[in-house]
Amino acid sequence: MRLKEIELTYKNHFVGMEYYFLILNRTFLILKSSGFLIGIQGNGSVSVEGGRDILTRQITSSLAIKGDLNNPYSYIKNKYIEKIDNTDLLDGSLTKLNQTNFVIKLTDITDVKYNANKKFGMGPYPHDGTVTINTFDNKKREFIILGNQSGQEIANWIL
Repeated sequence: MRLKEIELTYKNHFVGMEYYFLILNRTFLILKSSGFLIGIQGNGSVSVEGGRDILTRQITSSLAIKGDLNNPYSYIKNKYIEKIDNTDLLDGSLTKLNQTNFVIKLTDITDVKYNANKKFGMGPYPHDGTVTINTFDNKKREFIILGNQSGQEIANWIL
C-alpha cells in the first residue's frame, strides 16, 4: 500500500504536531488504513515569528508556517511527502526512510483521549487541543490537532 494509492477522506487522516525533546516538534500526516495508524513526517521544527535581534527573527521566520493557518495542509511540506510517495507504507520501508515515521496496529491501541485545552507554546497557530494515543506497550503519543480539524471527531474515528 502506497500513499499515492490512498484517497484521503475526512475520516481517514489528520494533521497533527507532536512536541519532541523540549523545543523541537514534528508535524505528521496521520492515516488510518488497513488496520493501522500510519504517521508520515510532514514537517520538522516549527516556530512563531519573532525575536529581538535580526538573527533570531530570520531563524524564526524560516521556521514559521505561512499561508492559511486554518488549513491543516499548510503545516505539511511537500518535500517530506514526495520522499515517500512510492514507498510501501506497511513493509517497514517507511520507518527505514525516516525513523520519525511510525506504524501502529489499531489492535495495539488501548485508549484514545481528546483534550480540548489549548497547548502551551502554540502562539498564533489555531489548533483544537490534543489527541493522545496509548498502546499496550505503555507508549503514549500526543498530537496537537492543527488548523480547522476536530480533535474529538479524530479521537472517535481512531477507535
